[in-house]
Amino acid sequence: MNLVMTGYLLYNSFKNNGGFMPYCEAIIGRCRRIMANIRLKKIILEVVENQLRENDPPVTRQAYQKLLDAGYSAREAKEKIGAVVLTEIYDVQKENQPYDEKRYRLALEEMVQQSIDFEDTHEILTEWDEWDELVQRGYEVQNAQDDVLLENWWRAWKVFQGIIRQEKEKCSVSGLMEEQDYQYPIDAWLQDFEMELGNLGEHEKRLEFCRSVLDMLDWTFDDGSNFRSAIGEELYAAGKAEEGETWFRNWLKREPHNENAWSVFSWCVQKQEGEEAAYRLIRKEVIDVPCTIYNSLLFERAKLLAQHLELKKDLKWIESQLKSFSDSMEEAAYYNDLYDDFRMPVQKPIVKEKKVYPNDPCPCGSGRKYKKCCGKK
Repeated sequence: MNLVMTGYLLYNSFKNNGGFMPYCEAIIGRCRRIMANIRLKKIILEVVENQLRENDPPVTRQAYQKLLDAGYSAREAKEKIGAVVLTEIYDVQKENQPYDEKRYRLALEEMVQQSIDFEDTHEILTEWDEWDELVQRGYEVQNAQDDVLLENWWRAWKVFQGIIRQEKEKCSVSGLMEEQDYQYPIDAWLQDFEMELGNLGEHEKRLEFCRSVLDMLDWTFDDGSNFRSAIGEELYAAGKAEEGETWFRNWLKREPHNENAWSVFSWCVQKQEGEEAAYRLIRKEVIDVPCTIYNSLLFERAKLLAQHLELKKDLKWIESQLKSFSDSMEEAAYYNDLYDDFRMPVQKPIVKEKKVYPNDPCPCGSGRKYKKCCGKK
């Protein structure tokens, strides 16, 4: 009854938005590769989780365990079961057939066997999968075909905007990633896209992109400083120094000690007015102030400026604080992991390893598929 009731709930939910039946007709006929929107996928996965929790019917938990034993992740296993659930709902609603637990059990068994035999014909694809495909295409051609990279990433950006518009309320990047079980590199891609636009000289588009990212997402608990600093940088680059300074000053009123804001602000001022003006801007943030994980970037920046300006007294203080900070990181045993974060930001192409999917050949060269080899570990 759980499955049948879910079918009626789904039908009522979608009949006012174009109809559930036409939607099913469009998706069942494509080798059972079921395309669903995000809202439907959420509901289907909730059905699967309810069946697993209540062990009703028991065949669902049996199929789930077999998929886990075969090397699939919990999320992958639930999505494969969800594809079978959606097919069963279609049969109940469209074909006016009663819910048949035997038919459902056989469908699950067939799906599990196909999955074990590497014939992955059961999955619920959403806009996120389309987005991920475009993002990965961009990474694959990075540093070789910049025009192709941007073409794929702009298409991914349109898909991403469509996903955000479906949300009932403003969401955060971390919230989106948690919602998708951290399956997709949303935060890294947004920052990489912003950086690539700057690297490739797409200044107006970079400015527009960063404004859109800040406007459409909730940054209450996430760090949007990369996008804010990029906006200020592009205002200066466009010859709007006064507007750029106002942008940084207003930002620093809200976050008085944001190291990213001070660092990029000082770079912009240095290009306009020289090193002395840049150093005056950040001096109060480092002199007689201890160096910590929250301001070490500014200390590195101030060190270079003090060296060039031959400010020996200040330089002595800055270097002593950087050494103390370095020693504390070594003692904490994670200095090496964090080192890259302490360097001054430099616009460089981002190199990202190619994503290995479950059915790809294992990179170790065993000849087996990744999910049955290293991916299983």
